[in-house]
Amino acid sequence: MRLEQISEHTWYLPPDDQKDRPMLGYVAGENFSLAIDGGFSPEQVEGFYKELKAGNLPGPDFTALTHWHWDHTLGLPAVSGLVIAEERTNDLLREERKRLESPAYEKRLRKSYIFVDEEFPHVPIPTIRTGEIEFHDRLTLDLGGVRVELFHTEAPHTPDSILIYVPEDKVLFLGDASLSSFETGRMDREKMNALLEKVRELDCRAVLLGHEGLLSKEDFLYYNGF
Repeated sequence: MRLEQISEHTWYLPPDDQKDRPMLGYVAGENFSLAIDGGFSPEQVEGFYKELKAGNLPGPDFTALTHWHWDHTLGLPAVSGLVIAEERTNDLLREERKRLESPAYEKRLRKSYIFVDEEFPHVPIPTIRTGEIEFHDRLTLDLGGVRVELFHTEAPHTPDSILIYVPEDKVLFLGDASLSSFETGRMDREKMNALLEKVRELDCRAVLLGHEGLLSKEDFLYYNGF
């Protein structure tokens, strides 16, 4: 996978469907840089950093999480700089870290989600890292010449969904927010409509989805019946 630039300050590494690895984002300011999501494994993070280096881009000072799920966070032990997480995400990561203390739970997880076993075939699942910077509901970062807005939203996939918006570039990172429920597999249309309305209100031209990559705002809304 090659790093792709989509605006003056914004890049992304496309998702890898074969390994269920999500898209990783990157926003570069004059003073700081921000990565979006922590990757499925240290291997994915190392590949991401290799692409940044090849593009003469500095390693991230911060990494912000869109939600707690394994494919977005099990790479965090390899992440440089500080991790930013909304308090709901941090709480869920702490719960999952506690569960993974049980070998029986790890064994069940490997069986139920085969991609975890493929990412860590001969080693234990890494100890889950939580965010060193925790915020409630909303946070704005000034990276120098570009701002990044993080905010919690109602969404069908998981209760800790965070959208990450770059207003100067009109780019929105959606994570997995528009997917069906992680717990039940069902789509809650009311929550989906609330998410779509939020996207419609934002002045963005590009929407980046965790496992689908880049869409225009218009196509994203159209494909979701809005």
